[in-house]
Amino acid sequence: MYNSFMDLLVYFLNDLRQKALVKYNLKIKTAVKINLKGSRLIGQCIKEGRKSYIIRLHAKLLKNYRARYIKDVLTHEFAHAVQMELFNKSRPHGREWKSVMEGLSGVLYKKTNIDYCLKNDRTLKTYRYRCSCQEHFITSIRHNKIIRGDSIYKCKKCGQILKFAQ
Repeated sequence: MYNSFMDLLVYFLNDLRQKALVKYNLKIKTAVKINLKGSRLIGQCIKEGRKSYIIRLHAKLLKNYRARYIKDVLTHEFAHAVQMELFNKSRPHGREWKSVMEGLSGVLYKKTNIDYCLKNDRTLKTYRYRCSCQEHFITSIRHNKIIRGDSIYKCKKCGQILKFAQ
């Protein structure tokens, strides 16, 4: 049916643009970039100018989940673009966004627990720290913050500052 994911992506994006035009009388310019990495975001919508947006998608998730990811996340992020145009100040996943989501997807919006796995491919080194009551294992990220003097971590049990145990 579709030669590639890009064909599918273009099809869905054009469909969403058409729905925005018919339902909300909005002509929204959107560029899609497949450049998200890491484990924090599965998609992102950034306002670039007047009625112009960049939708960023996660390359690894696109590869792993294909059409499901395109349909779910592209609709989600495009709904943010429509919401930003229609409602000047509204919460990102508030009532207005939900109504736009329903308008674009054609179904009553209900929060789903779609689990797009973003397991980090790398494993972090852990460091041993101590307090007066127990031993703690801290990842290299927190360890480096302590070394730089950016953070101090305390034991939740005894409240003592954690000390590097080597």
